[in-house]
Amino acid sequence: MKYIDEIEEEYCIRMKSNLTFYIANYGKMAGYTKDIEAKEKEEQYFTRVNICKHDYDTQMAGSKKEGHEEAIYVLTNGKVEEGIKNYSYRFGSIEFVFKNGKTNGFYLECTKMKNEQSFKTLFGLMCVAILWMTVIGVEYTKNIEKQETKIKIRCLKKTGERIISLFNTGLMYFNLCFNSYRTPKIKCNFILYEI
Repeated sequence: MKYIDEIEEEYCIRMKSNLTFYIANYGKMAGYTKDIEAKEKEEQYFTRVNICKHDYDTQMAGSKKEGHEEAIYVLTNGKVEEGIKNYSYRFGSIEFVFKNGKTNGFYLECTKMKNEQSFKTLFGLMCVAILWMTVIGVEYTKNIEKQETKIKIRCLKKTGERIISLFNTGLMYFNLCFNSYRTPKIKCNFILYEI
């Protein structure tokens, strides 16, 4: 957080339950997140929070959804009122890229690469590959009836609802084509669809 603050960027980081902190003007020392009285369906904002282990001052937003056992707390150096909303954006894209790069797709963690520049290069190539596999998946699902090959992937229910992600559909299609002796063609000129 200190580094992100130093380069004048904004962070929204979920607070770990084992991290001790002190909230000024809270009335008592709040040692852990479980010590805060979470209000269901109402966000809480704390503008003067000190992370004890690192003696670092920041802000914290908390939210407890109805039916959830515990609240989530997000540390931010931006507008504390937007902390939870900004943190939630990670689930729309970032988490999927991490998942596709790891055990859901390319197993990047198995490389055991130690050279930072090599890893950055590999990660950049992986991002391009994720995009390409997703485009192949979109192309396949949009034109499933017109497929000239015998390769069939059950990626949609009869209702048209997707069973597997577009990325996984594209990756399966790519692997089936790559490992096929009949060599079906993988398209490289694509139409961009609104999905």
